Amino acid sequence: MRVKKKNLIFLCQITENVLKVIKCLCSNNAKREFVGLEVEAIHSDINDKELSERLNRVFKRLGYSNNPIIISLPCEHATCRYLKVPAQASEEIEKIVYLQAPRYLPYQADELTTGYQTISSDNEGYSYINMIIVTKPVIERYIKIFKELKITKLAIAMSSYGLCNFYYYIKPEDPDPVMVIDIDSNRVELAIISRKKLLFSRCFKFNRAQDNWEDLLIEEINKTHNAYLKEISKETLRRIIILGANKNAQELAKTLNKKAGLPIEILSYDKRVNFSENLLNRILDSDNSLVSLIGLGIGDVEESLNLLPQDTKEALKKMHRTKERLQLILFIFGIILILGIGMVKSLDNKTKYLKQLRVELNKIEKDAKLLGEIDKRLQLLETRLKKRPSSLEILYELHQVIPNEVSLINLNYEEDNQVILRGQATELNSAFKLVLQLEKSLVFKNFNIKVRYASKRNTQTGEIVDFEIVCLKEK
Repeated sequence: MRVKKKNLIFLCQITENVLKVIKCLCSNNAKREFVGLEVEAIHSDINDKELSERLNRVFKRLGYSNNPIIISLPCEHATCRYLKVPAQASEEIEKIVYLQAPRYLPYQADELTTGYQTISSDNEGYSYINMIIVTKPVIERYIKIFKELKITKLAIAMSSYGLCNFYYYIKPEDPDPVMVIDIDSNRVELAIISRKKLLFSRCFKFNRAQDNWEDLLIEEINKTHNAYLKEISKETLRRIIILGANKNAQELAKTLNKKAGLPIEILSYDKRVNFSENLLNRILDSDNSLVSLIGLGIGDVEESLNLLPQDTKEALKKMHRTKERLQLILFIFGIILILGIGMVKSLDNKTKYLKQLRVELNKIEKDAKLLGEIDKRLQLLETRLKKRPSSLEILYELHQVIPNEVSLINLNYEEDNQVILRGQATELNSAFKLVLQLEKSLVFKNFNIKVRYASKRNTQTGEIVDFEIVCLKEK
């Protein structure tokens, strides 16, 4: 079957010993179909250069042509925490997640990359989120490995969200908390999900050749269940769901029915999931699980779950926009060329046409020079407009935008460089509210504004938040 390359996305997962790639067709009616598969064994000690070369060959066989790629990051490379945060706007939650991440891993904030999913929110302005933390070297390694493919659209999402998407694509109305199990060739991933949200996940190595492997598996399931009840919710699980229905799933179901203590179901690939001819049989006969990849390919990944660093996201967006512009220019040029060839009937006409083109080109060059002069004047005007604000302007603007619940203790203004604000607030959310007001302010429009720190402490009058906000002039 021939498919349009522009309607393809590719899904990839790299585990310790297996490389998996699935090709997915996105049709106009939004019904996606999985049309290609490559699974290759790799050595656990393979170096990045060799792995990149293997990837290039695999993607070439599948007909890759600068299409979007979604990477399923095995959940053992990520740390997740269930948090209650004093914010509901996505911008505020992102800033809180950025500040909170170093509390759970021994790294600076700029050495980590984060994502989150909002589970729920309340009427008091709080949100309950699942925060994902990954060290930057892990993400940078993936970017380096995939660099040779010249990707213009890339997303990296934790594998557990693929399992969650897969389950609710087939059972969208299920309200109960359940544990889903994904059995790979040498690892098992457990995820607890409820109301289309991921609440908790764990992963462990698994070897069916090992003695008493059934008891070890039951022990890991119980550990996961107990950790969920302790850290997340007291709501008891209703069922255990084994995903994929391959050979490993059938074998595991027999064991769990005897020892798990919860109802066991096997969730097979439903008719709602479309596969090209013979592809489903290849998946069912494999010892390797592809559920996470299929789950991430069924629907779009939330932007807040994309674990790429923010600067990389912006660079890829810019590259994608540039590519679209070039394609449009080439398309227009092609139309002009075809029309020109159709109009030219003789060599004499061709010569006249070329002369006319030269005349038009000379006109365009003159216009271009004029536009260049105008651009230089505009740049000069912009430079003059970007004069440094006076102290009085800054004080007046702060008086206008500072929230009632925030007290400013100290203001340090280094002229034409930075403004440092130190103060106190009745709650953490107020400090971030001040940052948002400053970002909207005309006086501070050329400043990068960040919260350097925000910490709570108890006083005789109650709990207060000390904060420091740094406004650094853009160069």
